Amino acid sequence: MRGSVERGNRSVVDGIEAIAVVGLCAAERRHYAMSLARDRGYVFVPAEQTAQGIEAVDRLVDLVGMTSGVHGFVLEYREDTDCAEIIGALSAPDTRAVLTDLVCVLDLACLHGDLDSEERAGALISQIEFASTSALVTPDPAGSGGIEEAIGLIEHLAPEASLFLRCEGAVHKPVCWQFGHRPPAAGWTAILNSEFRPPAQTGGVRACRFEQARPFHPQRLQAVLRAAIGEGCWGRIVRSAGFAKLASRPYVTAHWDQAGTLLTLSPLSADPLPGGGAELLALGQDLAFIGSGLDGTGLSEALDRAVLTDAELLEGPMAWLEYHDEFPEWDSAHRG
Repeated sequence: MRGSVERGNRSVVDGIEAIAVVGLCAAERRHYAMSLARDRGYVFVPAEQTAQGIEAVDRLVDLVGMTSGVHGFVLEYREDTDCAEIIGALSAPDTRAVLTDLVCVLDLACLHGDLDSEERAGALISQIEFASTSALVTPDPAGSGGIEEAIGLIEHLAPEASLFLRCEGAVHKPVCWQFGHRPPAAGWTAILNSEFRPPAQTGGVRACRFEQARPFHPQRLQAVLRAAIGEGCWGRIVRSAGFAKLASRPYVTAHWDQAGTLLTLSPLSADPLPGGGAELLALGQDLAFIGSGLDGTGLSEALDRAVLTDAELLEGPMAWLEYHDEFPEWDSAHRG
């Protein structure tokens, strides 16, 4: 339905082509991977075999590729496989299997349930964001009322990916993404880089960006998160990510990573002691939000009320350190 910027003409692949297939629904993932292998004339490698690691894949490529003149492999991966690791392993200079397409198979019947699951939402969104192709599987596209919203969500999460709606057993056309150059950009990074272009049909899915130079007051931010993620006061926030600063932890910038109902703040770097001027910008927030029925204005106004006031800002970092902070330790999760 929509092509990536890298795939207009298929480039020459230096090595044996590898198509990686991921997805949370094991039955649909395997069925699509086998259909893809059959359509391309490639060797299908099941998830049980790829789970043994890149060394096992390389041995198979050497054995099968050299003896039978095979030109490609379709590698199925288990639902708990890290897509970043797949890309890294199959983009390494010393591997003979060269990744040209990472396909995320999405079962529309399970999509919303997986997004509501604390255990599955993070893995699902990661697979969508890393994929160069999203294959949407639905038994009856014409009768699926949620398909427009699903497409809008996927196009917001992965704006550079090719989107394919499967019907009657068909598979998508060949894609050749240059993973060795860079993986597809996630929607949240495009939003923060001011490069995101909303699709023509959004299905009610919207995105917004929140920028603020001042750090968050931890207690007021907790209240906003309960309202936003726990209660859906400004629409259903499916994904948010970016960079944040808590006044109670003034010398560390955090990576804000929210998928579904789970939000994680992870430390990125220690900042110099704030002294004013341009350094004040290092204290603040740059966040992207993606959601269904998202009220970006209302959410931004609520987040603005959660940052430090003029009087609090003038008190300085030594006073901020005394603020009551109920956020978990770094690398832990806050549940909305």
